[in-house]
Amino acid sequence: MNQQMSFDFALDTAAPGRAPRVPRRRAALPHPPPSQLPLELSSLAADRGPTARPSLARRPPIFRAEPAPARLGDGRQWSEGVWTAAVIRNLDDDGWLVQVRRNGEAEPVLLAPWAAERDASEPKPLDQAAFNALVRTAAGTLARQAQQLHASLRKRVALNLDGCRWEVTLDVVPDEYEPHALLAAVDDGGERVAEEKVLPDFKLTSASAQAWIEAGFRHAGGELW
Repeated sequence: MNQQMSFDFALDTAAPGRAPRVPRRRAALPHPPPSQLPLELSSLAADRGPTARPSLARRPPIFRAEPAPARLGDGRQWSEGVWTAAVIRNLDDDGWLVQVRRNGEAEPVLLAPWAAERDASEPKPLDQAAFNALVRTAAGTLARQAQQLHASLRKRVALNLDGCRWEVTLDVVPDEYEPHALLAAVDDGGERVAEEKVLPDFKLTSASAQAWIEAGFRHAGGELW
């Protein structure tokens, strides 16, 4: 009665196997409109507003220093700033001269002898140290000329008259078209009492100043003009 079950299969038939599983692709769900979002998410999105783009950092400005004025030094000429020094031949003899002038001016401020080499055929080279010394000398010459010009254009006389001390000044105005001078009187309190326009060659002396004050600061008979 016992029957045994046989699990032998024919060799020419393949054992049944599982079919390969094909991966499923989930379809992308469209973003729901704001009306279908939950209340919390919709209120949060409304509060944030549109996303702002990150601001780019500004680069600091680049300042470029202007190049310094060129200096020229070839042994015979040296230029720096507003000054130019040049070694030239002295036409009166076989020597050399150095002239220093300001840029834009025709006449040199300084003209002085310049040493030559041992053979006397070439001048000594003009270097930075010599140029600096020449510029200092030329600047001093200009300062002295300005002082002398100021002294020549201004005269003053002090005198006592009727118990009052007066100071009378004469300032020459070298105008190109109408040269003249200003005659002024200042009392002992430092107040300018009178001023009058006179000829530039007016001679200011103690006598002429006293006569002008006694005349009520008025000239008579064209004396001042």
